[in-house]
Amino acid sequence: MEKPENIVAHPIFGEGIVEASRWDGAELRVKFRSGLQLWLPAKWFKPITVKHVKLDQISSKRLLEAFRLGIVPHQDIEYFTFGRGFELSELEGGLKRLRQGQGDVYLVEGNYGSGKTHLLEYVHHLSVRYGFVTTYCELSVQETPLYRPKRVYRELIHNLRYIKEGCEYRFRDLMRDVARIGINGHCFLTPVLRYLRSIEEDDSRNEVFWQWIEGESTKEYAIDPLSPFRVRGGQKIPALYDYSTATDYYSYILSGLSFLVNQLGLGGLVIILDEVETITHIWDYTSYNRGLSFLEGLIHAALDNEELKTLDNRMLHNRVRPTPYIYKDPHVLLILASTPVHGLRGFESVRELIDKSIVLRKFSKPELELIYNNLFDVYTCAYPGFSLVISQRENIFNAALKRSYGELREFIKFSVEAFDWYRFSKPRS
Repeated sequence: MEKPENIVAHPIFGEGIVEASRWDGAELRVKFRSGLQLWLPAKWFKPITVKHVKLDQISSKRLLEAFRLGIVPHQDIEYFTFGRGFELSELEGGLKRLRQGQGDVYLVEGNYGSGKTHLLEYVHHLSVRYGFVTTYCELSVQETPLYRPKRVYRELIHNLRYIKEGCEYRFRDLMRDVARIGINGHCFLTPVLRYLRSIEEDDSRNEVFWQWIEGESTKEYAIDPLSPFRVRGGQKIPALYDYSTATDYYSYILSGLSFLVNQLGLGGLVIILDEVETITHIWDYTSYNRGLSFLEGLIHAALDNEELKTLDNRMLHNRVRPTPYIYKDPHVLLILASTPVHGLRGFESVRELIDKSIVLRKFSKPELELIYNNLFDVYTCAYPGFSLVISQRENIFNAALKRSYGELREFIKFSVEAFDWYRFSKPRS
């Protein structure tokens, strides 16, 4: 049994046991339930001051809180994924081919509640675990629409993660590493990396520069002569354009970043975009087509389309600094998730560019029985005094099957809520 003070929780990787520390406790080496052993900053962990025998009960209650919303916590994704063996093998094949230098595009389609997001979370977990530079963006009409490529870029940069030599790293760490390699002929990354090589890492004034290249602030603020944090020499680095026509520019940056990632020995860049169907909720024709152009550019970048390594007049280009959509040899695995969309002009033509489509089927009754039994086991672990007779368990299962129409999210929510009802309605002694 582990000492209580040795058990910690990480917001992404879940619970783990501290095996060692260094630098006066600033970093901890933690062994997680998934088998990962990572050196991570101690400030990222929350201590769990309960005995190990209670840890499983706490984990179960955390699972149930997520199940009531119809989701699975990221850190438990490997322990509660069923019936998706074929789909996962397909996506793992894409990861293996990316390791060998071949990018690709996958479209995952399924109705609401079919488990798309769950599958993406699982693949995201695997991608980071295998050492790829991985990022994701949940698209939305208000916050991150495809016709606003800078917003999508900012979200991708913010969510970028990778593991190297047992430690987790982020975008700024990646940029510091690739700065030592450098890149030639890229209108944005070349001067950015040159500037990074010339600055002191611990200089607080560099924060403005980082926010600028991460898409958090404007170039005007960074190079304002009256600003105390002015980026010297910043005038030689192009701005990150807010224009919706700058789809070429951001595809060019991301493909260039994937090239650097491969040069660094990290395989490639895995980009996961969820809720792609939200582009069809854009009623403005111009915005809709500009969003499609950005999506099409990312697809071509992942497929390494030679024609888009030069300016192609058939594609949308910004009018400030037109660029190709692709830089040199990209190493991108693009995974898109969408509800089924059929017959919509423009979207169908983009969809036809993707030859690897995964349609999520509904779970069979035996598969749902397996999920149901695991749900019940989690519930009894969380509430040790809870029990149901066989007839009650069967009634809940049949009702969940009928009410959910085979959709996983509703099936899970109904089952857990039914367990709650039985637990609270049971007379207390």
